[in-house]
Amino acid sequence: MTETRIPCEIIAINEGKTWNNIVVEQNASKKRLFFGKTKKDMEINVGDTAYLVVDVMQSEFSEAPLRVTLYNKDGTKVDWTIVQPSQFNILRSCACSGGCSGTNGTCSL
Repeated sequence: MTETRIPCEIIAINEGKTWNNIVVEQNASKKRLFFGKTKKDMEINVGDTAYLVVDVMQSEFSEAPLRVTLYNKDGTKVDWTIVQPSQFNILRSCACSGGCSGTNGTCSL
């Protein structure tokens, strides 16, 4: 299974006491995602290129949540978050690591 990497850019870093908060913007869709638990010793700066990998989580609901993982340009895992598919444009990015099926953009495992 080949994972799809979605290019993004780090647009904000807010330093907290224990963790840094990072906001990224997807290059293609311009959608933004917030990551709230980034290690303070992580070498990452505003303007850096990064990428997202999306996985469909197991769920009994019709709209399964998505786990979105942020990686830096070197492939080091930075943080992850969970979003609903309606918050993440699957059709445009075909972001699922399992690939999209058909024309409705649903993720296939």
